[in-house]
Amino acid sequence: MNYQERCSHCGHINTAYVHKLNIPLVRALRQLVDFYENNHKGCNLQKDINLTKNQYNNFQKLQYFGLVNKTAHGWFPTDLGNNFILGKEKCQDISATMESIILPLTHEAWKTNSRYPKMISVSDIDIFSYKKREEYKLEKSLNLFS
Repeated sequence: MNYQERCSHCGHINTAYVHKLNIPLVRALRQLVDFYENNHKGCNLQKDINLTKNQYNNFQKLQYFGLVNKTAHGWFPTDLGNNFILGKEKCQDISATMESIILPLTHEAWKTNSRYPKMISVSDIDIFSYKKREEYKLEKSLNLFS
């Protein structure tokens, strides 16, 4: 994406950025969904789940796809986030922001990107995160994947 806006009052330049939903983000979302399912409370990313440094640093990007929410009580998966992990709903594969504001598909910045977002399933990114809950728990308990 190659889009910028200059403030007419102060001259500050705002730049639009594209974010891609990727395997580390989907696996971090899987951990949050599992945590919430087991505890029914908000998640403290540093204490409650086991994220890599990359996953921790980029976790907030899941908000750009409508998959998580942060409150004073911690992080929660949205209905879309839960259903995406369960393979029941699709979400966009890319999102765009400017000054931490999610840009709608109608924003002119999208005209400067090489393509528009497409709707994808979790299995399009990471088949392991899509496993049926019973399969996933069995594999996790056997430590087949880490």
